[in-house]
Amino acid sequence: MFPTTGLFKKITCPEYLNCQRVTCVFTHSPPPSPVKKQLIPSSDQLISGTKRKLKTSIDDNQIAKKKAIQDQRQQQQQIKSSSAIPRPVKTQPTAMMAATSTAAAAPKRVTNLSRSIINNKSNNNSLNSLLKPASSSSSLSSTTTVRHMPTSTSMTRPITTTTKNISSASSSTTTTLKTTGPIKTGVGIQPSMSSMGGSRRMAHKASFNATATGPPNIVPTLNCHAPLKMRQLISQRLYEQFLRIYQPILSNHPTLATEHTKCQEAFILEKTSNQAGYKQMATNILMNLKKRPEALNDQDTGIDGEWEDPVTKEQQKVITLAKVTKCILSREEMEKMGYPLISVINNKEDEKRSGETIGSKKTCDRCKKEYIVKDVLQENDLTLCQFHHGRMRMVMNRGEKLRQYTCCDESYGSMGCAKGPHVYKDENVQDLHAKIPFISTPEGSSAKNKCIVVALDCEMAYTTAGMELVRLTAIDEHCKVLLDELVFPSHMVIDLNTRYSGIKTLAGARHNLDSVRKELFKYVDANTILLGHGLENDMNALRLIHPKIIDTAALYPHPKGLPYRYGLRVLSTRILQKFIQDSTEGHDSFEDAKTCVDLLEKYLKSPQGQKL
Repeated sequence: MFPTTGLFKKITCPEYLNCQRVTCVFTHSPPPSPVKKQLIPSSDQLISGTKRKLKTSIDDNQIAKKKAIQDQRQQQQQIKSSSAIPRPVKTQPTAMMAATSTAAAAPKRVTNLSRSIINNKSNNNSLNSLLKPASSSSSLSSTTTVRHMPTSTSMTRPITTTTKNISSASSSTTTTLKTTGPIKTGVGIQPSMSSMGGSRRMAHKASFNATATGPPNIVPTLNCHAPLKMRQLISQRLYEQFLRIYQPILSNHPTLATEHTKCQEAFILEKTSNQAGYKQMATNILMNLKKRPEALNDQDTGIDGEWEDPVTKEQQKVITLAKVTKCILSREEMEKMGYPLISVINNKEDEKRSGETIGSKKTCDRCKKEYIVKDVLQENDLTLCQFHHGRMRMVMNRGEKLRQYTCCDESYGSMGCAKGPHVYKDENVQDLHAKIPFISTPEGSSAKNKCIVVALDCEMAYTTAGMELVRLTAIDEHCKVLLDELVFPSHMVIDLNTRYSGIKTLAGARHNLDSVRKELFKYVDANTILLGHGLENDMNALRLIHPKIIDTAALYPHPKGLPYRYGLRVLSTRILQKFIQDSTEGHDSFEDAKTCVDLLEKYLKSPQGQKL
């Protein structure tokens, strides 16, 4: 049974050399050789082996480097000993030469580039020896110039060295070496260089002044009711007209036609809401521009709708010298209204008057009581005067006319509703001249900025010498402010009269009466026409005598005649339909002066006057 199964055929017979069995169940092949166990190295063994390999490779690299350095030194010594060309007269050390010398001084780092430079030098030397003439009289000098341009890249750049022959038959030979990557030296890494013979690259700069001229390019916008092509065509036509109009001044303003074309097209687009309206308005404006004459000066500019013809503007000007001359007050009228005249200065009786007022008796301008003027007020002096600051008016009460004050609606004769110090006001011109002398306006050649009409308004305060100037405002016939200054009075201030003057403090004042008059004389001379309402009070405050005056109180007289007159507030309300002096903080001197200019213009348009 065992031989047939073959279970022991793979087992060697124990007595395969001397087996006596006829049929053996075992195999008689020689037994297999014993299998060797393969050892797996540990991690420590692997690390130690790797270190040994790295150390071996490093040592090999160092040996190779040392050998290369020794070979390089030998080559340099051979080149120096075999070189028969004298040294060049001029040598320009550059970055490349510095790099080569550094590599020789510190031979720890040597690259193929340094070897190439050395070989190139030897080639140049051999070339110069071939070009050297036989005669010793003709000298040969070789100058090697290397130009360096530092860059921040390490791309492949050509390095060119040029040898120039300065003899009569000069020639040049150029050798180009290509290197890749940065240049290594003994100190560090030098960036790659461009062509040695080239110059440093500079950015291009425009040599002309770029100005926006020509038709503007229209930028498309969302929800635009006019197509872009139509807008560009209209801009072209507008530019042609503006270019013709501004031709005389284009040398000073080369971009003016382009700018106004752009503004004009934007104006048309803004004022219209559909395409048909855009075309119609553009056509009308183009027709107006075609009729418009060429510009006379830099001020004769503007788009259609804003430009005014200077010739027509001059003709339509309301306030002119010829018109306002008829409104000047005569000498008799000035005397009736209480204006200071030149006779005041020449009157010898005024020299006997004294300007001292301290200790004298005066009548209070508010409560109408007599009091003694003091230069220093005590605490009780500040409330001695009880008065009504409002005016009297007639009212009907149960069919009876009553006189009441506008400030508190109290009847005439009642105690005052306000308290303050006693104050007074001098109305005699001779008394005013005795305290502060009057002067006349200078002659016609003194004013630098000549104006046809100057409107004045002064604000006064109560002092120990009566009422004095504390603010002066002057404007011209175009309502341009010429002067607006606070003024220090010449005497002690008792009350700033804030309810009417609007001045709460004199902080920031820079002028006194003399200096502010000098400022005024820059615009006013004897030929200038002064305009104001009740201007005799302002002339008294300025201590000024002027021959040409227009008073709006005389332009619009009261039906009852002098001394009755309309106030400026009444004239503004009835003639101009404008309310002024309605602030509780006092009057505005600029507003009052401007109202006088408006009243004069209204009068010149209707010389017969207005019915009040």
